[in-house]
Amino acid sequence: MVAVALALSVASVAAAASSTGTGPVATGDRPAVRVAGPSRRVTVVAGGDVLTESRVRTVAAGYGASTGARFDFAPMFEPVRPVVEGADVAICHMELPIGTAGGGYGNYGRSPYGGNLLLAPYEIATGVRAVGFDRCSTASNHSDDLGANGIAWTLAALAEHGLGAAGTATSAATAGPAHFTAGGIRMAHVSFTAGSNTGAPSEPWRLNLSRNPAVVAEQVARARREGAEIVLVSMHLTQEMLTAPTAADRALVTSIVRAAKVDALFVHGPHVVQPFEFVDGTPVWWSLGNFVSEMGGPTATGRYVDPRTGDGLLARVEFLDMGEGLFKVDVATIAICNESAARTVRPASIDLARPDVAPAVKAELAACLARTRAVVPDAT
Repeated sequence: MVAVALALSVASVAAAASSTGTGPVATGDRPAVRVAGPSRRVTVVAGGDVLTESRVRTVAAGYGASTGARFDFAPMFEPVRPVVEGADVAICHMELPIGTAGGGYGNYGRSPYGGNLLLAPYEIATGVRAVGFDRCSTASNHSDDLGANGIAWTLAALAEHGLGAAGTATSAATAGPAHFTAGGIRMAHVSFTAGSNTGAPSEPWRLNLSRNPAVVAEQVARARREGAEIVLVSMHLTQEMLTAPTAADRALVTSIVRAAKVDALFVHGPHVVQPFEFVDGTPVWWSLGNFVSEMGGPTATGRYVDPRTGDGLLARVEFLDMGEGLFKVDVATIAICNESAARTVRPASIDLARPDVAPAVKAELAACLARTRAVVPDAT
């Protein structure tokens, strides 16, 4: 993938096979001598909002019919699997709570602040695991749609599929940064939402809900105190459909990265892509858009008929250990697109070059890529 920026980051990284490195080339009868040991290196990929409205479920049910499953989301995600699976750590954003195996899903009424209360089917956890995601951020405006049960079901479904999570909790003891090790590097993932469709849970530790940058920064600082070398932050913001962050959201994120050592920050919630930039040395994707959704498709309604809601990004960041707590950061942004009818998630540039992709689909991909590059010019 094409690197779009380089920088030095004070902190660490996550997951990856160690590079063997190379020593100097021997010349004449002088033997080659290795002057440095292998470098630690890790690659992280993060995707946008995962939503399972009716059109997405209808397509997944069609795939599941051939195997007797209620839903099979894996074929919808298959085209982007090489990109996601190729990362050492891949993070999804599970915007909706997840139901139990064989249990309910769909619309559970209206929230007191507007919007629908939604529950994703259990099988979505199978789908995101099959495409190669390792963990998910779970703090969003929908996290508490079905209360404490929904939060518990979500974490159970993810855990049953070997997926880590950050942003919600079933006890005060398990709340806070999620720690893991990849490639010998100690990492942490912090996930917050700036809003909730149902207000704050009665037990605040169930959901990381705050617009106070000091609160988010403290959890990042806690992750450092607990030994994390690299800290990744997922932030769900609530202003939708804008091509750039609001002044308030920019101020919030800027305050967080200035108050804490954040190694990469991924924004969710706007449902359309927004720019990438370095903010005080921290790579920030202002919105990754949607990973999968019925938005922008033939059954979308209201403002979500906007074709931009079918577009998304995969943020890719590689950390290379330079020693003494310094990491070189190499970033790339990959454009992904939901097919209008099939809701298949495709990497735009890659599938545009494939001879087996139908011309009508290529036309959709070309339009998606053009919209994305108008906002993120270096998207590949």
